Amino acid sequence: MVIIKVDAEIELKAIQQKDYEIVYDAVDQNRSHLRKWLPWVDYMKSAEDYIEIIKAWQEIIDNGTGLQLGIFHKGEFVGMCGYNEIVSLSSRGQIGYWLTKSAQGKGIASRSISHLVSYGFDTLKLNRIEIICGVYNYRSRALPEKLGFVEEGILADYEFLYDHFHDCIMYRQLKREYKG
Repeated sequence: MVIIKVDAEIELKAIQQKDYEIVYDAVDQNRSHLRKWLPWVDYMKSAEDYIEIIKAWQEIIDNGTGLQLGIFHKGEFVGMCGYNEIVSLSSRGQIGYWLTKSAQGKGIASRSISHLVSYGFDTLKLNRIEIICGVYNYRSRALPEKLGFVEEGILADYEFLYDHFHDCIMYRQLKREYKG
């Protein structure tokens, strides 16, 4: 099982089958908060819906094509982060993340993602790390900007959110630019 210790307060851990209820509860209690930017929230209607999702997360970890991890702050599950996609042939990974509303504003996301970037370059041997955010998701955009990612461009109508397409921004960090 993958466990990444970020600091004294935060651990990133691979979600296990037994964790399906805590993931569901976090999403269910934060639906209106998460729904604005995450296109899958409405489709997760019961804790059991996570059983197959967690199995898929475990499979992508096992085959090296992704790395979905729970964010645990002081032992409490507060969100997810990880590599939604890892393309080994291109040494490229794409990071995604979300936090419960109560966990925001405490530096949890920035500390977690900063550590995940280091893990990507040092352990996964990636050359390029990407983060894609909604153009108007200013809170999410602040994270890659704070971490020194470079804005590469706008992806028009990149993602469908329930009833409309929205534009996203791609940020990137290259190994040669990374300052750790």
